[in-house]
Amino acid sequence: MKRLILVASLVTFGLQAFAQKEYVCSPCGYKCDSEIHNAPGTCTACNMELVDKSSIKFKNLSVEEFAQRIKANPTALVLDVRSPEEFKGTTAEVPSFGHFKNAININVQELERRVSELSKYKDKEVLVYCSHSHRSPRASYILNTNGFKNVSNMSGGVSTIVDKQSTLMSKVFVPHSH
Repeated sequence: MKRLILVASLVTFGLQAFAQKEYVCSPCGYKCDSEIHNAPGTCTACNMELVDKSSIKFKNLSVEEFAQRIKANPTALVLDVRSPEEFKGTTAEVPSFGHFKNAININVQELERRVSELSKYKDKEVLVYCSHSHRSPRASYILNTNGFKNVSNMSGGVSTIVDKQSTLMSKVFVPHSH
């Protein structure tokens, strides 16, 4: 019986050792995020590093779900990863749309260097957004790989907020006027 268990264990271990890992693009918010690769390397579409698919742990939320999470959990960290000018609505180069109330702004380009500033939120809910959901998936991945356990990304970004005056949205979002 012990030999049978030993053989079964070795076979199981052997199969796991040969199981093909799946790799995906480091989250960039484009279609290539969902393409599966069988080896590490570089994404041919966006030139981001291919990472182990199991390392992508953040959730994607719709705009409505995102706003509901903000309202339901006032202690959550709301993180805007756009430029400071987009966050404040002071840029004429690109539309800034608005920002969520009480959000902290750290540009995704600075996030890896500044992630320690957010360490008190590692065990709290973290809600990440940008304008079109191209920077926020990357930021969500950076947070996950730095030990943040409950990270959600807003799919589509603030550019997809249609009804800024809805009851829920008016409680959690500040539109920029241009």
